Amino acid sequence: MKASVCFVFAVVCWIAAQAEESPKILTLSKVMNELNKINHGMIKDKSIRLNSPTINDLKDCCVASALECFRSQVLDLSVTDAKLKRSQKIVFNELRKSLIVNSVSTCKPEEIQTSQCKSCDSYNKVDSPIFVQNFLTLLQKIYASHA
Repeated sequence: MKASVCFVFAVVCWIAAQAEESPKILTLSKVMNELNKINHGMIKDKSIRLNSPTINDLKDCCVASALECFRSQVLDLSVTDAKLKRSQKIVFNELRKSLIVNSVSTCKPEEIQTSQCKSCDSYNKVDSPIFVQNFLTLLQKIYASHA
């Protein structure tokens, strides 16, 4: 897990150095950075179980719905620090904007309907550290496809 956190940190640092990057990439790096803060400071409560898509669950046209699934539950992560609560709200609000979601929605409406994306509550429930790790992995995949 430490290697993936280091990778995320490296990606965020590289992105921050690229001042001319597109707003989409800058927003994505902001979300990843805030999620990384949450990951380091959240209460590792294994009793909190959240529905979590994994990369293996995702079809091409279902990335946007997976992002929405993560977004809808990020406020349920157990944090006590006011700065981390702020980070949760930033992640929640940034993903509610269309900038990132529209960038991953390259499918036509009819393709989305035929891909039969799973509903959020149909994904397996995992503890909060795994939820955050799966969320970061999806964001890294999105970043890699737009870099």
